[in-house]
Amino acid sequence: MSFKAYFLCCILLLCVFWSDKNDGESDSSLIAPLDIPSTPSNASPTAENTLAVILPVTTTSLPNLRHILQPIVHPESASTRLREILLVAQDYDLPGLRATLFIIMSQIQFARHVHCSIRSWKYSHTESQALVQAAISSSAEWLLILDEHGLLTFDSDTQISLLNPPAVLVPLGPRGIHSSRNTSCLRRSKSYQQASYLIPPFVMPKSMTFQVGQQARSWGVFGIHCSSILNQGTSVGGLLLPQLTGTEPDMSWCMMNEQPVVGISSTPMTSQSLFEEWADDISPLVSSNIIPSDDPPDRFGIIFSTIGDLEWFAPVACSLSERGHTLQIALYESSSFSTGSDYLDLSPCMLSYETLSTGESPSKWLARTKGQASVVITLAEMTDLFEGSSRASIISIPRRDLQRTSWMSSLTSQEWRDWNVPQVTLSVITKDRPQSLARLLASITNASYYGDQLDIRVNLEQSSDLATMTMVQNLHWNHGRVFVHHRVIHGGLLTAVAESWFPHSNDSYGVLLEDDVELSPLFYAWIKMTLLRYRYGSNREKHPQMFGISLYQPKNLELDITGRRPFNVSHILHTVGAPLSSPYLSQTPCSWGAVYFPEQWREFHDYLTMRFSESAFELAQVVVPNVRSNQWTRSWKKYFIELVYLRGYVMLYPNFPEYVSLSTNHLEVGSHVKVRSKEKREMFSVPLMKLGDEVDLLNLPDRSLPKWSLLPVLNLTGVPTTLGKLVEFGMSRYSALGLCGKQEGTLDMHSFC
Repeated sequence: MSFKAYFLCCILLLCVFWSDKNDGESDSSLIAPLDIPSTPSNASPTAENTLAVILPVTTTSLPNLRHILQPIVHPESASTRLREILLVAQDYDLPGLRATLFIIMSQIQFARHVHCSIRSWKYSHTESQALVQAAISSSAEWLLILDEHGLLTFDSDTQISLLNPPAVLVPLGPRGIHSSRNTSCLRRSKSYQQASYLIPPFVMPKSMTFQVGQQARSWGVFGIHCSSILNQGTSVGGLLLPQLTGTEPDMSWCMMNEQPVVGISSTPMTSQSLFEEWADDISPLVSSNIIPSDDPPDRFGIIFSTIGDLEWFAPVACSLSERGHTLQIALYESSSFSTGSDYLDLSPCMLSYETLSTGESPSKWLARTKGQASVVITLAEMTDLFEGSSRASIISIPRRDLQRTSWMSSLTSQEWRDWNVPQVTLSVITKDRPQSLARLLASITNASYYGDQLDIRVNLEQSSDLATMTMVQNLHWNHGRVFVHHRVIHGGLLTAVAESWFPHSNDSYGVLLEDDVELSPLFYAWIKMTLLRYRYGSNREKHPQMFGISLYQPKNLELDITGRRPFNVSHILHTVGAPLSSPYLSQTPCSWGAVYFPEQWREFHDYLTMRFSESAFELAQVVVPNVRSNQWTRSWKKYFIELVYLRGYVMLYPNFPEYVSLSTNHLEVGSHVKVRSKEKREMFSVPLMKLGDEVDLLNLPDRSLPKWSLLPVLNLTGVPTTLGKLVEFGMSRYSALGLCGKQEGTLDMHSFC
């Protein structure tokens, strides 16, 4: 057997999947505070075979993995210090990583024998948490923490410095942040500099992971942890490597160098300062919200027909039981001859239930049970058995939807009680694309609505063709009423959207759907879950800045004045220390499937009235400086963006792996699309969340929607900011435009002068 074949076999045996079943900390002895060296230049080198490389692998970086590994293991650059490489990936990337690694190991040239292992990246973890947890599992004394690009973007001197580090007990790296009253990115010079914290790549002793606990949630917090180990009373969490070459240091990694929209955050903001504003206080390190603190124990009645029904719903029932709620469960089947108590063993969850006798109705059973249930969950087919018999909130789920209920395990008791309050209307805007309309209506029909009643409004343009008119005329809808609005005078898309829906109460919500949109079967589940979390329960009337909920996850930023550019929110969340799976808030309104809230939609109508009447300023007046939407003269979004900017409003966006969304856009030729090229379609088309996919609605931090204060916030051009900053700059622009009247609360037509 050749050496290469032998080496390949060794590598394949060593590249095994490591499941992080044990999240225990390092068992190192307690480390005393250390003196921070002024320079590590005179320090002895680290010993051979003592360095572990920790490399995150993402969906984006996986195709480029061979090139990323090359400078680390190639004979010309490889270090004799290198002992092992730990590849850290999320579960949905693991199959692709294993397959890619198999191919790479047969192609790439290694300088020496190196252990290679795969570590699982927990979905609820930030990148920093995932990498530090992997580092804890390493057997090496020294750790080189990389980002997904590895060492590709660095010169050879920096690569050599990181792969052959001096033996100093301080994190060393080329990218550092200085945190003080004015936080800034550090620019490399000819000498070492002290940093508050480093971001990858950096090398450090494994001792820095001792008792790290939750103090790796962001690199800023990890820097505080490192400084506490290094020397009590200082704020130094690492040293910045000197720039040995005469070239200008690359600062493109520094998100604080982004040029924001004029008026939005000219003050540098770092991951630490942002996280402090979102979470109010960084010291508690954001405890898990898997069991919400606003979820007091309650009593639930669960009544189904068969044991099979209960088995489908068991994940939700078990979650309720684990959180301390009292469950009273019964099975009612008129043909059943066996009665009495039994239990469903789903170890460690045990669900006790009672099979009712033929003569006992569910309403009678509820009346005789101990205590009054606040919420009763049953089948839609059994709803009539409860009419007038209970003061509880009755939730009636069709049997076909029971297997799609796992997301309900995240709801609090107060959210359950408000289940029947929000009223959602689907508003379809169409003209002369019958095939597109048929696709949209099919996706609406195939979705789950969990027993809720939803009206459909179909808005037909004056020039709608016969095929479209006939399709609407033959529309059958089993979940509510159908209303058809046909214009007799051509209004255009702006008018069609603005007049497509209007709320009748503050519990009325409109889902705006142009006919080139297609929906996921779970789109309404996402709407229901997010509405109940951020508009009801303990959050009722607490978040007036939120104007809607997007179903679509954008792949591009469309408002940058320089033109449309690719967008991956995970990169931004990594920078600001937020979980990579977190939904986020953005000022950009979505037009490819989104829910709009009643207060802001009324306000939008009043704003349009003011703008087109020119009562406050001329129609040509630029309201939001330096955004592309100023060129969209016939777009309703241009004016909604203006309102959003002036008021500091935000929309909730999903953030699932690989852009998986609850709606997608097929970019059909129409009012704003003249050419439908393959390249353009790929820019806007995203995969829909399907039933049974690995990606589901609970692919969220701690498998629950985050608290409002923990949601990352982006401005119109995708720059991280805070809700307070958005309001501040909106009010400043409001005054600069010479608008008078109230600046707080919703605007009406009398608010402008």
